[in-house]
Amino acid sequence: MVLSRAGLAIPLLPEVTCPNCWHSFPPEDALWLAEHPDLNQDEKLGENHKLRFLPSRFNLEGAAIDSRGTSCHDLACPECHLKVSRPLFEITPFFLSFLGAPSSGKSYLLAAMTWRMRQAFPNHFCMSFEDSDPESNAMLLEYEAEQFNNLKQDKPTLLAKTIVVGGDLYNTVNMNGVNVTFCRPFLFTLRPDSSHPHAEAKTIQRVICLYDNAGEHFEPGRDSAGAPVTRHLALSETLLFLFDPTQNAKFRTACQEFTDDPQMQAKEELGRGESRVRQDVILSEAAARVRKYGGLGQAEKHNKPLIVLVTKYDCWRPLLDNGNLEEPWLNDPKGGPAGLKVDLIKEVSKKLKLLLQQYAPELVSVAESFCDEVYYLPVSATGCSPEDIVGDEAETATNSDRPASGFRPKDIKPIWAEVPLLFPLCLRTRGVIGRAVSKRSNGKK
Repeated sequence: MVLSRAGLAIPLLPEVTCPNCWHSFPPEDALWLAEHPDLNQDEKLGENHKLRFLPSRFNLEGAAIDSRGTSCHDLACPECHLKVSRPLFEITPFFLSFLGAPSSGKSYLLAAMTWRMRQAFPNHFCMSFEDSDPESNAMLLEYEAEQFNNLKQDKPTLLAKTIVVGGDLYNTVNMNGVNVTFCRPFLFTLRPDSSHPHAEAKTIQRVICLYDNAGEHFEPGRDSAGAPVTRHLALSETLLFLFDPTQNAKFRTACQEFTDDPQMQAKEELGRGESRVRQDVILSEAAARVRKYGGLGQAEKHNKPLIVLVTKYDCWRPLLDNGNLEEPWLNDPKGGPAGLKVDLIKEVSKKLKLLLQQYAPELVSVAESFCDEVYYLPVSATGCSPEDIVGDEAETATNSDRPASGFRPKDIKPIWAEVPLLFPLCLRTRGVIGRAVSKRSNGKK
């Protein structure tokens, strides 16, 4: 089947995966969203949601026509009725799931990662990195603006905490009389630009689907039929687990001799938003859900990579070798796509694993028993320490008696924030991200 756009036939994927409920369907089964203002109620989504329908009439441009004669443009999943972005009908998706403890820094890292991708892909890899659906990405775009396009460069800013259930990151659908909440992904389209040697190759295009769940979702007992918001874990090509060393007493003690970062100071009580559940228990719960929804036996290992991201690297970096990280890619002197320094990344991973075995051996044990392929990467979303927020902003930033803390936009300099996306793309796809030539190898990237 093909869709028609401006009179041109566009080949579609033989099967589309809904990024909301993960139902797979042939593109001809897709529903259309009615455009006439009278058709504004859907049986599964309720009032103020456009009617979903299977069309029988089309105009000359290939757009469906609703029952009131209005041309339509948007498509939806036949199972959950949620909108499915057009690029997902044409381009192979690449699913990644972020998980971690509350207050581990997911929101900051996601914003830093996607912002860095907007520069890294066109400047180094001859590819564009665009929002597939700006409406779905609205919260992340706001996060990026707060950190990287903020006019108040000298004023500490605080990102909102990931909402537990409801709000901008979730959709509720009536499925067979039961209200079910699904996680809404962030969607990005990756395409080679005109300077890429394979500019016309559709095989290296991807729609990146990123899932960000609140850490509370991974506390034992939180998964249910009415809120299956973490079941994308079994579908994802790579799992990204954020380990926050500032929530680990051994890490904090080891760092106090060389840093005055407030996050590394001794604690008498939990910090803002932190959970009493240990971080290794949260990873264990995620592993149990992947085994359950992926059909794995209890002794089986997951065959997709797990990348443990040790966050807030700026405040513990002296513990990792000499504390300096090279640029993760090697630029092509002829102007072609850069190659990712895979050997370097794997070497850093080995060193960080040894460090974690010293300070958080229980986490390494869970990770290694969960997946066949495990990597450990240092990252910092900000590259600097937080400062207390004072004045009127502090009253709206926290409900705690203690002051909230944020980061001055002028000081934010992410460290390896792009690697969590570049590395799995290099490992799990063919030709999207090439490998840098090793000094010990005569091969090509």
